[in-house]
Amino acid sequence: MAVKSGRLPGLADVMPGLEEGSGPGGALLGIQRMVSVPIGPPLLVNDATYEHGLFVAPCDGCYIKEIWVSAAVAIAGGTNTLAFDNYDASGNTARNALSATNWDPTGVTTKEGSVMTLSTTAANLYMDEGDVLNCTLVCGTMTTAGQGMVVTAIVVVPEIA
Repeated sequence: MAVKSGRLPGLADVMPGLEEGSGPGGALLGIQRMVSVPIGPPLLVNDATYEHGLFVAPCDGCYIKEIWVSAAVAIAGGTNTLAFDNYDASGNTARNALSATNWDPTGVTTKEGSVMTLSTTAANLYMDEGDVLNCTLVCGTMTTAGQGMVVTAIVVVPEIA
């Protein structure tokens, strides 16, 4: 493999299609990046809302592949919601990354991962440079306060050409 412009060849030089792409139909190949972020304090508080930025797309063509949620102690009781959005920086609008508007976090099994059902709308899962994957956890009056809640997102990131 020849060196272009004095640089070492990247993965996209070896695997065409791995380079940065834009939106649905953009790059489908890439490197899986996993990010795990605590969502809320170690012990959740009644009637509190926790908002977190999880991942910022470093280039066009990133794709949200999976989102998992787990907890050391699961929330019980109350009206609680967990939502994930893919904020489109260029359109200044949030796109719902889940198949439903939100998910009831009482559905998490203690000390096990729960995979979220993602949107079937491709545009909700593709990220361009500067887009942000966010989550919002709203806790109601819990009979058992959740502890140690964490989200793990798997995002496919193409090579920046």
